[in-house]
Amino acid sequence: MTAARARRILVAPDQIAGQLPAAFIMQAPAHSQVQALQAAALTATLESISDAVLMLGHAWEIRYMNGNAERLTKVQRDDVLGRNLWEVFPEAVGGPYYHAYHKAVDTNTPVTFEEHYAPLDLWTEIRAYPSEEGLTIYFRDISERKATEALNHRMAFYDKLTGLPNRQLLLDRLSHALALSQRSGRAGAILFIDLDHFKSINDTRGHDKGDLLLQQVADRLNDAVRSCDTVARFGGDEFVVLLEEVGSDAAAGAREIVSKLLHAFHAPFTVDGMEHYTTPSIGVALFGREKAGTDDILKRADLAMYQAKAAGRNGVAFFDPAMEAKVSARATLETDLRRALSNQEFELHYQPLASVEGKLSGVEALVRWHHPQRGLVPPAEFIQVAEETNMILRLGAWVLAEACAMLARWASDERTAALDMSVNVSMAQFHRPDFVEQVLAVLQQTGARPERLRLELTESLLLNDLEGTIQKMQRLRTVGVRFAVDDFGTGYSSLSYLHRLPLSQLKIDRSFIWDALKEGHGAAIVRMIVALGKTMGMSVLAEGVETPEQLAFVMAEGCHYYQGYLYSRPLPEAQLAKFLQR
Repeated sequence: MTAARARRILVAPDQIAGQLPAAFIMQAPAHSQVQALQAAALTATLESISDAVLMLGHAWEIRYMNGNAERLTKVQRDDVLGRNLWEVFPEAVGGPYYHAYHKAVDTNTPVTFEEHYAPLDLWTEIRAYPSEEGLTIYFRDISERKATEALNHRMAFYDKLTGLPNRQLLLDRLSHALALSQRSGRAGAILFIDLDHFKSINDTRGHDKGDLLLQQVADRLNDAVRSCDTVARFGGDEFVVLLEEVGSDAAAGAREIVSKLLHAFHAPFTVDGMEHYTTPSIGVALFGREKAGTDDILKRADLAMYQAKAAGRNGVAFFDPAMEAKVSARATLETDLRRALSNQEFELHYQPLASVEGKLSGVEALVRWHHPQRGLVPPAEFIQVAEETNMILRLGAWVLAEACAMLARWASDERTAALDMSVNVSMAQFHRPDFVEQVLAVLQQTGARPERLRLELTESLLLNDLEGTIQKMQRLRTVGVRFAVDDFGTGYSSLSYLHRLPLSQLKIDRSFIWDALKEGHGAAIVRMIVALGKTMGMSVLAEGVETPEQLAFVMAEGCHYYQGYLYSRPLPEAQLAKFLQR
């Protein structure tokens, strides 16, 4: 038999396993020349293959070891040949290798597996083949591949900055925890944590300092929870803690851990040599037997976290179903509002304004929404959503155009030519760079008289970019447009800005009018606003006048105008036309 023929035979593991170990043959009494050649070929083959090879007898004695096996196991074959495998490698007794090799021998079935041999920090891929002579083991070093796999796993499932589990690993663990909790009934919890005012450190000290803070926060969160809990970085400055079991009283168990988390933020963080304080807002969602998915639980905890922020931050809120209902209603409202803008479901109502003598002086344009299912929706229910979603820009532009079109039509009728049109302007509208141009364009397109248009602004709007506000107001005042401060006295009233603004009217908020005839301070506040208006050359209008007593009061105090249900409710255009004919 040639050496090549022997190599082809011996490369097949089941055939090699059936051969007598080469070293054993070499040590036996004299054999035929053919047997000697076979033994030499076998030895040459086993020494040349890339695998490490061990051949064991029935008593687990090492009968052969090739050079690669010596190199990987860090032993000399001359020292171990004939010795029991488990004496040479006692650390393996009772472990994965021990059980796998015994299984191969007991069942006379080959086994294949991967295992880490801790004493040598060695990952091996094992193939063991039983035969009549014993057990032949092939193994190779796969430590480099395992290290690459571990690195890829870490990159896929752990956050690079903090070393915490990332969103993907959290979702996997949460899914497992939910399934276990639904079967066992043992409650768990998700804590959604957002750092309060985190943006400030990024803005003032840079994102690198913000990253240092996030790393320290991650360490404190890990230290504050139990070893069985998972702390994950969800993204940005958001962290999520998974509590798989919180005891029979789930709320109390979760609250105890939350208390530790809040306490972890009491001490300052040292960020590049400087102390920095930060606080968390924490939302808690409990789970148990109830069927709920990972997205549902995280959404609930997130909603609760925003509730904690709304309550003043640096605190905790537990999820309540009412939160979900509120968010769902808000989402529906937002969708309906977008549809309404496209379908032109809005209309203007006009509330007449009167002098204290009862003479009509103008109207205030108020938007109403004709919802196809809900009917007429008052602005209090949708204006805030429109502002938060910037839909107020389209809506506000439409209101201004409609009001100015009405104002232009009035100019041709002597009964209405002298009436004013008041239009509310949102902060988002006013602070657009092209706001002045938009107003001027509407006036030109509709033909409305600028001197009959009064734009109503809030105090908070006026104080935002005061210099820019003054410039815009002065440009419009030059063409005749006038300005009023709406709900005066409820915001940031200050002479330091009032005397610089080209205002023509102060509107006293209805809350002061309603309080004026009680024992509160409403009457005194009304008197001060009226005196301020007179001093600065502005007219004063009282809002919300509903009774003769209130009208008598505002007249006595010197108000020039009033509006309210006593004079007229807001009227749609057709009813306003009848009102004007009285």
